[in-house]
Amino acid sequence: MQINNCPHSSNSSSFGMALKITPAAKSALEKATMKQIEQLQKAGEALKDTKYYHLEIGEGLTPRIDSPYANSYLPPFSPVKPTALDPYLSIKTTWDGTTINGRTKGQEVHPAIKFDTAEQAESAYNKIKNMYSDIERATEITKLMDKAEIKKIEARDAETANKAKIQAAVKDLLAKFGAESHVKD
Repeated sequence: MQINNCPHSSNSSSFGMALKITPAAKSALEKATMKQIEQLQKAGEALKDTKYYHLEIGEGLTPRIDSPYANSYLPPFSPVKPTALDPYLSIKTTWDGTTINGRTKGQEVHPAIKFDTAEQAESAYNKIKNMYSDIERATEITKLMDKAEIKKIEARDAETANKAKIQAAVKDLLAKFGAESHVKD
């Protein structure tokens, strides 16, 4: 666990430390119960390998899910039960990110996390719904958002690589067999 003295920057990439405890949390940490301290230690371990989303603990030990993009979320972290065929899990939460596309701080939002199947979305809903604290829910949601972001980036990178492979094959094909059209008079 680490207390960072540097101010939050939405442009910073901080790999390998997805639990960030700000100096504003120090007073609340000193008054925290051992159970709360253990929850934060567990969160730090659970989030140590995330790449894009992290969990910031601020004043009053308030969890804030944050990303290097415009997205930041504050409690509540309430999962919305997905429908039987829906592979998306929506989370009822409060926007604390950059004002963008009509979203302003303090506004209720419902970000959605895409899963491969509706059953996976239902399982994640049940797990989060049964968690005891905002820190536990925020930890799990941070992990899920990070996994979804990695999957989206990997799919985009695979598509880009495939397009580059096709372009190289076309270039090779034209180099080997390209010719002007034979026009008959």
